[in-house]
Amino acid sequence: MKKYIDLYFTTSTIRFWYPIFRSDANKDVVIDAFRFVVKNKRALILGFVIMDTHIHLVWQILAPYKLSDVQRDMLKFISQTLKNRLVKQHELEILRRFIVRRSDRHIQMWMRNSRNFEIFYENVLQQKLNYVHKNLEKKGLSDVEYKYSSASYYVTGMRNWDFL
Repeated sequence: MKKYIDLYFTTSTIRFWYPIFRSDANKDVVIDAFRFVVKNKRALILGFVIMDTHIHLVWQILAPYKLSDVQRDMLKFISQTLKNRLVKQHELEILRRFIVRRSDRHIQMWMRNSRNFEIFYENVLQQKLNYVHKNLEKKGLSDVEYKYSSASYYVTGMRNWDFL
């Protein structure tokens, strides 16, 4: 069996399970964040799916970076970009859902403490990739046709995303 270093299965969920990623434009914000972490050699992305209320990600954090730092920066970028989009589009009612009025923030889009599971072995990596891609089936979506997932890459071998 192969042992991996700094390889994780991560689930990050929007507070109150609000379906903010129902919009493709909002999913594209997540894609931009994925591109950034890969382009800047902070992580490799092996698999992902963006659902309406959450994202699943199988990724390897690259040295000298730490999971907590890369994840924090990525989620903060997504939140800030979504917040700015909502303000610009006058969708303040949606934004009000996320008001928290804490000393360190006024808006919180993500549930605290994303779930991170470290992967050490090939069989667990395959299990987590299958779980990520099976999420589509649970929602009645095709793994090959759904754009915002790595599933079609694993089915067809065609790279749909430049960061994958």
